[in-house]
Amino acid sequence: MYNKRLYTSLFLLLLVLSSLAQSDTPSLVSLTGTLLDEHTQNPLPYANIVVEGKNKVITTNEKGYFLIRNLEKSDTLNFHYIGYEQKKICVCDLQQGSLVYLKEAIISLNEFFVFSKDYKVEEIVKNVLKNKERNYKNTNTKKQLFIRQRYISNLDKIEVDFKKSSFDHLDEKMTKVIEKKIPKQSISYTDFLGDVYTSNNEKDTLKLNPIKLVRLKDKSLADLDQLEKLFTNLFSNTKENEYWKIKSGVIGGKVDVNGSGSIADLDSLNEFYKNNFNVKPYAKRLHTRFNNILEDKKKWNFLHQTGNYEYTLVGGTKVNGEDVFIIEFKPKKSGELIGKLYITTDSYALVKADFKYDVGKTGTNIQLFGVGYTFNQLDISIYFEKKDDSYQLKYYAQKTGEKISFDRNVSLIKKKKRFLIDKELNEIKVGLNMISREESSFEVMVIDEIKISNQTYVNFKQKDTFKIIYVDQFNDNIWKGYNIIEPTQQMRDYKKIEY
Repeated sequence: MYNKRLYTSLFLLLLVLSSLAQSDTPSLVSLTGTLLDEHTQNPLPYANIVVEGKNKVITTNEKGYFLIRNLEKSDTLNFHYIGYEQKKICVCDLQQGSLVYLKEAIISLNEFFVFSKDYKVEEIVKNVLKNKERNYKNTNTKKQLFIRQRYISNLDKIEVDFKKSSFDHLDEKMTKVIEKKIPKQSISYTDFLGDVYTSNNEKDTLKLNPIKLVRLKDKSLADLDQLEKLFTNLFSNTKENEYWKIKSGVIGGKVDVNGSGSIADLDSLNEFYKNNFNVKPYAKRLHTRFNNILEDKKKWNFLHQTGNYEYTLVGGTKVNGEDVFIIEFKPKKSGELIGKLYITTDSYALVKADFKYDVGKTGTNIQLFGVGYTFNQLDISIYFEKKDDSYQLKYYAQKTGEKISFDRNVSLIKKKKRFLIDKELNEIKVGLNMISREESSFEVMVIDEIKISNQTYVNFKQKDTFKIIYVDQFNDNIWKGYNIIEPTQQMRDYKKIEY
């Protein structure tokens, strides 16, 4: 009896202790919300939200939306955005879907010119490029990047009119099959996380160490695979002294084919959708993109052709302890872009820029001989952080849009190399009438950055290929435990469509 009572008492004691332990353990919550400009109500994209006392930083997406997991109700969130006053809010004071407003931290011109030189505004902008080499230096670093790419293609019209063919299996019936099977819309999302190794030597290219690559694709390409096999077989039968030519009217171009039968410099459908991707070309594209920042005279026209724009100094602010001019600009007759610049008063470094095409403005616009091309959307946001004596990229976001139309006869010709005049072996000729709209976005966020030695850069060996993870729909487990740009609602709602 005594033992029974003892065991019962011990059991009850354990239950009490267990309940006390549980009550002392804070319950964790997830929190959603949107960060907005207090005055304009516009979203604040790519802002940092710091969970104080913890090594945790969340970045809002292009709509200013955020989702923070594993929070305690006693946690304090610190909201940071360039050119705005910081705001601290306790999690206990926020609800799901809360709207958080930040106030722009603009110093009036009268106050600002107390500590800044009285330059003409256009001269301030011109000084950005004059001081570019000093402000944006190549460094030996290892950066962890998160990159999100989105691509949407809408084929508004496609008509293939068969003319003639001397190829087996490429007849009028097959052209109608091709016309029918070509997808009218294609959507893809690609998320990439990896380490980038850079050198202070301008001749060195960046090296890439992929950590994770996730691709969300919209359709099964079983039908298109059949078409690809058809054309692959055509190209694979190309002998050493033979070549291919694509011709439209008097315009023609040679298509080089390597020994494996693939078209050089063009990704086949199979290449895009296979399980591995080539690291080297991707690293090369990133190197070109990062090294050409501020150099593209079309995208950065307001820096290169200042006479095409009207600049207004609206005030100043502080960014990471530095005094910064806030300059708004809009196009004159020959300009195309409108936006806002943040330029340091001492070094004339551009630390932040937000700009896009002004209403009614476009980039390249060609309408000639049945071919039309319009670059009709450009929207860029960029931010540099000062590291020691150099300004390094922190984030870059770009949206572009294009419209393409084509209404011409097209010929695919197989030729044999001969002295003076090449012999035509086979030809297929069709009339092609198509209209398509392309939209793409490219977002880069530098999560972490450390200095490395030149030897570390030299010793790192880049992989040749890396495994792609394909998913049918976005879910939070994909990037659990990683700091990424929060997906848009459009991306969350998207689900692969089977045809």
